Amino acid sequence: MKKYIVIGKNSQETAASMLNKPQNRREMVEPLVKSFNAEFCEFLYLNSPDFDFIGVIKGQNDEDIAAACNLIYASGSFSSINWFRAFESSDWKSIYEIASTKMASYVSAKQASQE
Repeated sequence: MKKYIVIGKNSQETAASMLNKPQNRREMVEPLVKSFNAEFCEFLYLNSPDFDFIGVIKGQNDEDIAAACNLIYASGSFSSINWFRAFESSDWKSIYEIASTKMASYVSAKQASQE
């Protein structure tokens, strides 16, 4: 499974709802995540002015994570939500190894301007 980072900022409506009836949102959201054949590794709240939620999710593909985030955003629960593919260090090394083998076929704009 691939690893993803989801960050978001809860909406004012969600904050008001949590004040009126505090909830464990992980328990509430977990069935949705599972419906996309994904699972939470981490579900954390933060005290940042830019975002107050971060989740680490393992999922099958980018499309499922994008769909889940779009669904959650459309619900009004978040004023912003973004997701990113995350790579283990060994995977990142493999990506650079692939790039390294293709390097000779690339001409940068700087190189082209000096010819």
